[in-house]
Amino acid sequence: MFKHTFAAFAILLGFVHNSTHAAPATIGSCYDTVKLGDITPPALSRDLYVLVDQTMALDAKLQEESYQKIIQFLMPGDSVQVIGFSANAAGYYTEIILRGVIDARLPEDTRYAISKKILRQVDTCQKNQDSQVRTYTGKALLHAFSNATTDLPKTEILSNLSSVSKNIISQSDTPEKYMLIISDMMENSDLLSLYGGGKLENLNPARELEKLETKVTFEDMDQTQVYVVGGGFLNDGKYRSSVALKSLEDFWSLYFERSNADLRQFGTPSLLGQIGQ
Repeated sequence: MFKHTFAAFAILLGFVHNSTHAAPATIGSCYDTVKLGDITPPALSRDLYVLVDQTMALDAKLQEESYQKIIQFLMPGDSVQVIGFSANAAGYYTEIILRGVIDARLPEDTRYAISKKILRQVDTCQKNQDSQVRTYTGKALLHAFSNATTDLPKTEILSNLSSVSKNIISQSDTPEKYMLIISDMMENSDLLSLYGGGKLENLNPARELEKLETKVTFEDMDQTQVYVVGGGFLNDGKYRSSVALKSLEDFWSLYFERSNADLRQFGTPSLLGQIGQ
Protein backbone atom coordinates (compact mmCIF):
# COMPACT_ATOMS: atom_id res chain seq x y z
CA MET A 1 0.00 0.00 0.00
CA PHE A 2 2.78 2.43 0.91
CA LYS A 3 5.20 2.34 -2.03
CA HIS A 4 6.76 5.77 -1.59
CA THR A 5 10.53 5.72 -1.65
CA PHE A 6 12.62 7.77 0.74
CA ALA A 7 13.98 9.81 -2.17
CA ALA A 8 10.43 10.54 -3.28
CA PHE A 9 9.66 11.84 0.20
CA ALA A 10 12.55 14.27 -0.04
CA ILE A 11 11.00 15.74 -3.18
CA LEU A 12 7.38 15.44 -2.08
CA LEU A 13 7.92 17.15 1.23
CA GLY A 14 10.38 19.74 -0.04
CA PHE A 15 12.21 19.12 3.20
CA VAL A 16 15.13 21.47 3.68
CA HIS A 17 15.88 22.03 7.35
CA ASN A 18 19.15 23.75 8.16
CA SER A 19 18.52 24.42 11.84
CA THR A 20 20.07 22.00 14.29
CA HIS A 21 17.10 22.10 16.66
CA ALA A 22 13.38 22.01 16.00
CA ALA A 23 10.34 21.38 18.14
CA PRO A 24 9.44 17.71 17.84
CA ALA A 25 6.55 16.87 15.55
CA THR A 26 3.82 15.11 17.52
CA ILE A 27 1.08 12.94 16.06
CA GLY A 28 -1.20 11.97 18.90
CA SER A 29 -3.99 9.49 19.45
CA CYS A 30 -7.35 9.92 17.73
CA TYR A 31 -8.91 8.71 20.96
CA ASP A 32 -7.79 11.98 22.55
CA THR A 33 -9.63 13.91 19.86
CA VAL A 34 -12.75 11.80 19.30
CA LYS A 35 -14.25 10.94 22.68
CA LEU A 36 -15.73 7.47 23.16
CA GLY A 37 -17.64 8.19 26.36
CA ASP A 38 -17.25 5.39 28.90
CA ILE A 39 -15.54 3.05 26.41
CA THR A 40 -11.85 2.47 27.12
CA PRO A 41 -9.83 2.62 23.89
CA PRO A 42 -7.35 -0.20 23.19
CA ALA A 43 -3.80 0.36 24.40
CA LEU A 44 -0.66 0.52 22.29
CA SER A 45 1.24 -2.76 22.04
CA ARG A 46 4.65 -1.80 20.56
CA ASP A 47 7.16 1.04 20.82
CA LEU A 48 9.77 1.72 18.14
CA TYR A 49 12.71 3.97 19.02
CA VAL A 50 14.74 5.08 15.99
CA LEU A 51 18.15 6.50 16.94
CA VAL A 52 20.11 8.31 14.23
CA ASP A 53 23.84 8.88 14.72
CA GLN A 54 24.57 12.36 13.35
CA THR A 55 28.35 12.00 13.54
CA MET A 56 28.49 9.96 10.33
CA ALA A 57 27.42 10.57 6.72
CA LEU A 58 25.26 7.65 5.65
CA ASP A 59 24.93 6.99 1.93
CA ALA A 60 21.60 7.32 0.13
CA LYS A 61 21.09 3.56 -0.18
CA LEU A 62 21.29 3.00 3.57
CA GLN A 63 19.12 6.04 4.25
CA GLU A 64 16.46 4.55 1.97
CA GLU A 65 16.86 1.13 3.58
CA SER A 66 16.39 2.60 7.04
CA TYR A 67 13.19 4.33 6.00
CA GLN A 68 11.77 1.21 4.37
CA LYS A 69 12.53 -0.98 7.40
CA ILE A 70 10.57 1.41 9.62
CA ILE A 71 7.60 1.73 7.26
CA GLN A 72 7.38 -2.05 6.84
CA PHE A 73 7.39 -2.46 10.63
CA LEU A 74 4.75 0.10 11.59
CA MET A 75 1.15 -1.01 12.06
CA PRO A 76 -1.86 -0.12 14.25
CA GLY A 77 -0.97 -0.30 17.94
CA ASP A 78 2.52 1.16 17.46
CA SER A 79 4.25 4.27 18.72
CA VAL A 80 7.39 5.63 17.07
CA GLN A 81 9.99 8.13 18.16
CA VAL A 82 12.80 9.38 15.93
CA ILE A 83 15.77 10.65 17.93
CA GLY A 84 18.91 12.28 16.58
CA PHE A 85 22.09 12.04 18.66
CA SER A 86 25.56 13.39 18.26
CA ALA A 87 28.64 14.16 20.32
CA ASN A 88 27.22 16.50 22.97
CA ALA A 89 29.25 19.26 21.36
CA ALA A 90 28.04 22.83 21.11
CA GLY A 91 24.92 22.86 18.96
CA TYR A 92 24.69 19.07 18.69
CA TYR A 93 22.68 17.26 21.33
CA THR A 94 20.22 14.43 21.67
CA GLU A 95 17.03 15.61 19.98
CA ILE A 96 13.58 14.02 19.77
CA ILE A 97 12.47 14.87 16.23
CA LEU A 98 9.19 12.95 16.05
CA ARG A 99 6.71 11.39 18.44
CA GLY A 100 3.85 9.58 16.76
CA VAL A 101 1.28 6.86 17.35
CA ILE A 102 -0.83 4.67 15.12
CA ASP A 103 -3.82 3.79 17.26
CA ALA A 104 -4.77 0.21 17.93
CA ARG A 105 -8.10 -0.32 16.21
CA LEU A 106 -11.38 -0.83 18.04
CA PRO A 107 -12.54 -4.46 18.27
CA GLU A 108 -15.66 -5.29 16.27
CA ASP A 109 -17.79 -5.92 19.36
CA THR A 110 -16.80 -2.48 20.70
CA ARG A 111 -17.65 -0.80 17.38
CA TYR A 112 -21.21 -2.09 17.66
CA ALA A 113 -21.61 -0.11 20.89
CA ILE A 114 -20.56 3.21 19.30
CA SER A 115 -22.69 5.50 17.16
CA LYS A 116 -22.05 5.55 13.42
CA LYS A 117 -21.23 9.27 13.58
CA ILE A 118 -18.48 8.71 16.14
CA LEU A 119 -17.16 5.68 14.24
CA ARG A 120 -16.86 7.74 11.04
CA GLN A 121 -14.87 10.37 12.94
CA VAL A 122 -12.59 7.73 14.45
CA ASP A 123 -12.04 5.94 11.13
CA THR A 124 -11.29 9.16 9.25
CA CYS A 125 -8.92 10.36 11.95
CA GLN A 126 -7.05 7.05 12.06
CA LYS A 127 -6.70 6.90 8.28
CA ASN A 128 -5.11 10.35 8.33
CA GLN A 129 -3.06 9.46 11.39
CA ASP A 130 -1.53 6.41 9.71
CA SER A 131 -0.56 8.45 6.66
CA GLN A 132 0.84 11.29 8.75
CA VAL A 133 3.01 9.03 10.90
CA ARG A 134 4.60 7.50 7.81
CA THR A 135 5.04 10.89 6.14
CA TYR A 136 6.53 12.56 9.20
CA THR A 137 8.81 9.60 9.83
CA GLY A 138 10.32 10.39 6.44
CA LYS A 139 10.60 14.06 7.35
CA ALA A 140 12.21 13.24 10.70
CA LEU A 141 14.81 10.99 9.09
CA LEU A 142 15.60 13.62 6.49
CA HIS A 143 16.05 16.17 9.25
CA ALA A 144 18.43 13.88 11.13
CA PHE A 145 20.45 12.92 8.06
CA SER A 146 20.66 16.51 6.78
CA ASN A 147 22.14 17.67 10.10
CA ALA A 148 24.82 14.97 10.19
CA THR A 149 28.47 15.99 10.17
CA THR A 150 31.76 14.11 10.24
CA ASP A 151 33.60 17.12 11.70
CA LEU A 152 32.86 16.33 15.34
CA PRO A 153 35.76 14.80 17.28
CA LYS A 154 33.66 12.42 19.38
CA THR A 155 30.90 9.86 18.89
CA GLU A 156 28.98 9.34 22.14
CA ILE A 157 26.79 6.32 21.47
CA LEU A 158 26.99 4.89 24.98
CA SER A 159 25.95 8.05 26.81
CA ASN A 160 23.06 8.63 24.42
CA LEU A 161 21.81 5.05 24.78
CA SER A 162 21.93 5.53 28.53
CA SER A 163 19.96 8.78 28.27
CA VAL A 164 17.30 7.25 26.01
CA SER A 165 16.97 4.24 28.33
CA LYS A 166 16.65 6.37 31.44
CA ASN A 167 14.42 9.15 30.12
CA ILE A 168 12.32 7.51 27.43
CA ILE A 169 12.23 3.71 27.61
CA SER A 170 11.78 3.62 31.38
CA GLN A 171 8.74 5.91 31.07
CA SER A 172 6.84 3.54 28.78
CA ASP A 173 4.60 0.68 29.90
CA THR A 174 4.04 -0.59 26.34
CA PRO A 175 4.68 -4.36 26.45
CA GLU A 176 6.95 -4.74 23.38
CA LYS A 177 9.87 -2.41 22.71
CA TYR A 178 12.04 -2.23 19.60
CA MET A 179 15.01 -0.03 18.75
CA LEU A 180 16.56 0.70 15.37
CA ILE A 181 20.01 2.30 15.65
CA ILE A 182 21.31 3.92 12.46
CA SER A 183 25.01 4.20 13.23
CA ASP A 184 28.43 2.77 12.47
CA MET A 185 28.51 1.90 16.21
CA MET A 186 32.09 3.18 16.43
CA GLU A 187 32.13 4.67 19.91
CA ASN A 188 34.81 7.34 20.36
CA SER A 189 34.46 8.98 23.76
CA ASP A 190 36.12 9.27 27.14
CA LEU A 191 34.32 6.05 28.11
CA LEU A 192 35.57 3.93 25.23
CA SER A 193 37.27 4.37 21.88
CA LEU A 194 37.00 1.77 19.12
CA TYR A 195 39.11 3.77 16.67
CA GLY A 196 42.74 3.20 15.75
CA GLY A 197 44.59 0.92 13.37
CA GLY A 198 43.93 -2.73 14.18
CA LYS A 199 42.02 -1.90 17.36
CA LEU A 200 38.88 -3.78 16.44
CA GLU A 201 40.79 -6.85 15.28
CA ASN A 202 42.43 -7.01 18.72
CA LEU A 203 39.37 -6.02 20.72
CA ASN A 204 38.46 -8.15 23.73
CA PRO A 205 34.72 -7.40 24.09
CA ALA A 206 34.35 -8.95 27.55
CA ARG A 207 37.34 -7.03 28.92
CA GLU A 208 36.11 -3.74 27.43
CA LEU A 209 32.72 -4.32 29.05
CA GLU A 210 34.39 -4.92 32.42
CA LYS A 211 36.23 -1.62 32.08
CA LEU A 212 32.99 0.10 31.19
CA GLU A 213 31.29 -1.25 34.31
CA THR A 214 33.74 0.73 36.44
CA LYS A 215 32.75 3.98 34.69
CA VAL A 216 28.99 3.89 34.09
CA THR A 217 25.72 2.60 35.45
CA PHE A 218 23.96 0.35 32.97
CA GLU A 219 20.38 1.52 32.48
CA ASP A 220 17.63 -1.10 32.20
CA MET A 221 16.31 -1.23 28.60
CA ASP A 222 13.31 -3.38 29.56
CA GLN A 223 13.99 -6.23 27.12
CA THR A 224 14.13 -3.95 24.10
CA GLN A 225 14.88 -5.78 20.85
CA VAL A 226 17.70 -3.93 19.08
CA TYR A 227 18.49 -3.72 15.36
CA VAL A 228 21.39 -1.87 13.72
CA VAL A 229 21.80 -0.37 10.25
CA GLY A 230 25.31 0.81 9.37
CA GLY A 231 27.51 -1.26 11.69
CA GLY A 232 31.17 -0.64 10.81
CA PHE A 233 30.16 1.58 7.88
CA LEU A 234 32.92 3.41 6.01
CA ASN A 235 31.98 5.96 3.36
CA ASP A 236 35.51 6.43 2.00
CA GLY A 237 35.73 3.13 0.13
CA LYS A 238 37.97 1.52 2.73
CA TYR A 239 37.46 -2.01 4.02
CA ARG A 240 36.80 -3.42 7.49
CA SER A 241 37.75 -7.05 7.94
CA SER A 242 35.25 -9.70 8.98
CA VAL A 243 37.26 -10.08 12.20
CA ALA A 244 36.84 -6.40 13.00
CA LEU A 245 33.11 -6.47 12.28
CA LYS A 246 32.63 -9.59 14.40
CA SER A 247 34.45 -7.98 17.33
CA LEU A 248 32.31 -4.86 16.99
CA GLU A 249 29.11 -6.91 16.98
CA ASP A 250 30.27 -9.04 19.92
CA PHE A 251 30.98 -5.97 22.05
CA TRP A 252 27.56 -4.46 21.43
CA SER A 253 25.85 -7.80 21.95
CA LEU A 254 27.43 -8.02 25.41
CA TYR A 255 26.57 -4.39 26.14
CA PHE A 256 22.90 -4.83 25.32
CA GLU A 257 22.71 -8.10 27.22
CA ARG A 258 24.13 -6.30 30.26
CA SER A 259 21.49 -3.57 29.74
CA ASN A 260 18.57 -6.05 29.68
CA ALA A 261 18.16 -5.81 25.90
CA ASP A 262 18.68 -8.18 22.98
CA LEU A 263 20.75 -7.33 19.91
CA ARG A 264 18.66 -9.19 17.34
CA GLN A 265 20.38 -8.15 14.10
CA PHE A 266 23.58 -6.19 13.46
CA GLY A 267 23.67 -4.89 9.91
CA THR A 268 27.22 -4.49 8.54
CA PRO A 269 26.10 -2.22 7.07
CA SER A 270 22.77 -3.45 5.60
CA LEU A 271 20.07 -4.99 7.79
CA LEU A 272 19.14 -8.13 5.88
CA GLY A 273 16.04 -9.06 7.87
CA GLN A 274 13.04 -7.07 9.03
CA ILE A 275 12.57 -5.36 12.39
CA GLY A 276 10.60 -7.65 14.66
CA GLN A 277 11.38 -10.83 12.75
